[in-house]
Amino acid sequence: MENKIYTVSELSFQIKKVIEQFIAPVWVEGEISNFVQSRAGHIYFSLKDQEAMIRCTIWKNTAYSLPYQIQNGMRFAVRGNVTAYKAQSQYQINIREIRPAGIGNLHLAFEELKQRLKVEGLFDEAAKKPIPSYPNRIGVVTSATGAAIQDILRISERRNPAVQIVIFPAQVQGHGAAETIVKGIRTFNKLNNVDLIIIGRGGGSLEDLWAFNEEVVVRAISESVLPIVSAVGHEVDFTLSDFVSDLSVPTPSASAEMTIPELKEITTSLEHYQYRFGRHISLTIEQYRNEIDKIIRRLKLISPSEILKQRWQRIDELEMRLKNSIHVQLKNYNQRINSVKNVLSAFNPKSILKRGYTIIYEHEKKKILKSCKKLEKNSKINIEFFDGNAESVILKINKK
Repeated sequence: MENKIYTVSELSFQIKKVIEQFIAPVWVEGEISNFVQSRAGHIYFSLKDQEAMIRCTIWKNTAYSLPYQIQNGMRFAVRGNVTAYKAQSQYQINIREIRPAGIGNLHLAFEELKQRLKVEGLFDEAAKKPIPSYPNRIGVVTSATGAAIQDILRISERRNPAVQIVIFPAQVQGHGAAETIVKGIRTFNKLNNVDLIIIGRGGGSLEDLWAFNEEVVVRAISESVLPIVSAVGHEVDFTLSDFVSDLSVPTPSASAEMTIPELKEITTSLEHYQYRFGRHISLTIEQYRNEIDKIIRRLKLISPSEILKQRWQRIDELEMRLKNSIHVQLKNYNQRINSVKNVLSAFNPKSILKRGYTIIYEHEKKKILKSCKKLEKNSKINIEFFDGNAESVILKINKK
């Protein structure tokens, strides 16, 4: 074997076998340099420190899921398999996972991703969905053993035991945490068995909360049909999940306080609405009764029987007026007749006779004698009194 002569390709292949067989996947930290991204989507760069440098490769299927933009000069910790590129006899790391190294780089990555997603419109207020006021079931994506879920359950029991809490146990820190959070969000959306989703955990460092800053989580929140409440960390903590969620609250306890309606308030509101509803119904019924009464009265006015009654009443009224008018006229006529009778009675000769006067007639001709000039001695005359007449003979005539 000592005298065996290898071709360059054979030797490169043997080196590749040794490296890939005996070096397990490792985490390596260093500074990015020589960053290049191909048209196909693959990423190539060098990871270096003060004394050495190693080539790194991120294939496009991994590159697409990176939550931040890589730039020269940034420090990252990468995990992958050490392999050899036999065409140039160079060893390199095929990266499977990458994360910023150090607080400064984490802040840079946070701001870079925040700005990029903001430009896409993921944080727009117009895209946010309303939170149901009276949910029946609430889904919670968090650690099943953490303090966050205990706080939510305790407050739920105090405020309203009728609200059901459905837990999706998720990893909220470390490698693979983002994937379990995304799975929880998508599972609730697929089952559509809750009214809203709470995602969150208790407080921690920026590294501890980083899963809620990863792009896959932010996009899963944005794509959710169900409303999502972000309850990550304490009051001073902010994650990208807070910006994209439909409601952001400072703590997991606050998420329960703000989304679970208090049973006493519901009861009070129901009593208030019951009173208002009952009063509204009573007023409405009274209004309809008044309308019905008006309609009945109108129907009576236009009904044939009512019209006949009105006409009969009018006829009776006219008849009474006619009778009264006739009575008045007759009374007036009687008064006039009596007046005429009195006048006639006053001028009636017989009435004069009652006062002691008489009327002298010729005996045969029955003419009234108005003068004594036509009288002759021994001639007969008739004398009419008021109560009879008598015959008389003229014995003497005295003329003036």
